[in-house]
Amino acid sequence: MLKIEHLSKKFVGNDFYSLSDVSMEIEKGEIVGLIGKNGAGKSTLMKMIAKSQKPTSGTITYNGTDINSRDNVLDDFGIMIDPVFYPEMSVIDNLKFYLKLHGKEELYSNIESTLKLVELWDARNRKPKGFSFGMKQRTALAIALVAEPDFLILDEPFVGLDPIGVQKLITILKTWSSERQISMLISSHQLGELEALCSRYVYIEAGKLADAFEGKENPSLVVNLDTTKDLSVLKPFLSETVSLEENSLDISTVTEAKELNQLFEVLASHELIAGISVKENHLKDVFMKG
Repeated sequence: MLKIEHLSKKFVGNDFYSLSDVSMEIEKGEIVGLIGKNGAGKSTLMKMIAKSQKPTSGTITYNGTDINSRDNVLDDFGIMIDPVFYPEMSVIDNLKFYLKLHGKEELYSNIESTLKLVELWDARNRKPKGFSFGMKQRTALAIALVAEPDFLILDEPFVGLDPIGVQKLITILKTWSSERQISMLISSHQLGELEALCSRYVYIEAGKLADAFEGKENPSLVVNLDTTKDLSVLKPFLSETVSLEENSLDISTVTEAKELNQLFEVLASHELIAGISVKENHLKDVFMKG
């Protein structure tokens, strides 16, 4: 659905590339997490996809069309990168204006449910100029969601939402992905929320695509091992759900009971257990290694 080929960006006055030779694809209905440290180039990539910045080299095609070859290629996109709205216009009027601008007045009926989703219905008649940063983020998020887009680009969509609001947003985005086949590129430093949502990740480091990998849907039990003992007895148990990572054993919570019983029998009988912890967030490992 979206194809990025050898994309690079060098800003005027800089002697370095903010983004260098990035290539990736996003399929229909796929939710991709964009991760990386501050200044890695994530926002630059998202802004070029949104056409707010032009690439120095490389191409971005959407459904086979170069997005920079003509206007209105991104009509079906919902975009939230920087909070963009009219600060002197009420929240509800901002959404109405956005829909009218895109010729989608028939979707006015979406406004109430969208504002309730982002917890702004009670503030619908207020002007965003006096909002906190989190409320401004939620206003921009509402604008991105209200027009039933086919593709979403979201930068820090969870900011300002309480835990219940975060869970509601995650649920509706996953529903849109599965039922309406909406594609999404989502960047956030809230890694737990990303793991609850994304099926695949791309990791940007120093402007380059450093890694791309499938997500782990379930938390793991981590068994820290006594490395003074012989660990070779664990080899028969290594599988897609059980992996040996340096001095610890990563055991997915979806591992079958029979296998778990056999594994822990070996661990106990050989006194290999040095400690146990729960790993709910696998993405932290990517940052630690980066």
